[in-house]
Amino acid sequence: MKHRLFILTAFLSLIFLSSCTVDLSLVLQKDGSVDISFEGGTGQAFTKMIFAAAGGNEQSIDVKQVSYELAKAGFINVNCSASDFSIIRISMKDDKRQSYIFSSGIVTCEKDFLKLNITRKSLVDFYNSADEQLKMILDLFLAPVFNDEDISDEEYLELLATFYGEDSAKEVQNSYINIKLTNYKGETQTQRLPFSRLMCWK
Repeated sequence: MKHRLFILTAFLSLIFLSSCTVDLSLVLQKDGSVDISFEGGTGQAFTKMIFAAAGGNEQSIDVKQVSYELAKAGFINVNCSASDFSIIRISMKDDKRQSYIFSSGIVTCEKDFLKLNITRKSLVDFYNSADEQLKMILDLFLAPVFNDEDISDEEYLELLATFYGEDSAKEVQNSYINIKLTNYKGETQTQRLPFSRLMCWK
């Protein structure tokens, strides 16, 4: 069970932070709840790295276990599907805006608008709110923002290449997260963030 949870945590950290392409949508409802949808997948190089670190050979996702862990984190109406290990789709609701997405301050709600508020502090608060297994996985990315280091994106990619090889560095260099925030009137804001910039946020 401990091994399965490690694999699950590894996968969740990957899909939220290091997939080649991640689409994350948050829609504020009139009652104050937030509907969240996610679609993304991992790159081969970092997937192999995570499996090696976990000492396992799983090649598929236990969507029931993923849904269970998200429900434990405070999300409701969780629906998770996966075609294989590289693609996963999740929909869920943050009923009272008390999940780590909001408690860390990465997303805030101001005057009926959702606002993206990525800062070094909010990223560090997200890290500090994670359990020990998630922190272990985040540590594998050698992220300067979590280690109170100030280096450039280029220096970070060189660091990854040194530790994990050029393929892993290239995956991170080409990885983006697309975030769409929508209020209950249908007004939207979108932002596209390079993963390397996120890990080196100043």
